Amino acid sequence: MKKTVFLLASGLFFTVAAMAQTGATTSTTTTQNPAVKSGMKDMRHDIRDERKDKRQRAEALENGNKARANKLTKDIHSDQKDINQDKKQLQSEGVKHPIKRADRQIHKQNMAHKG
Repeated sequence: MKKTVFLLASGLFFTVAAMAQTGATTSTTTTQNPAVKSGMKDMRHDIRDERKDKRQRAEALENGNKARANKLTKDIHSDQKDINQDKKQLQSEGVKHPIKRADRQIHKQNMAHKG
């Protein structure tokens, strides 16, 4: 009898303690720096352009159009340079993993667009 009362009391105590810790959540709204916002937008556009150029290059190679594929390869390299410059800029402004964030934002936009 004493064991069950002790177990029930300790279980109740730990339950109350756990509930008290999770109940105090406050939501704070964070405003994003306009430079960061525009930088992320620029990075998303650069990533989308790079992906588009890669698809077009693969299509050009399938069709045997090597001149167009070479031109697209140069475009891809310039997009990669832009992405790396944006990455360095955003990291200096305090954004952690900007390329990964941009990929997730692109995915989120695509899913919202699909419906």
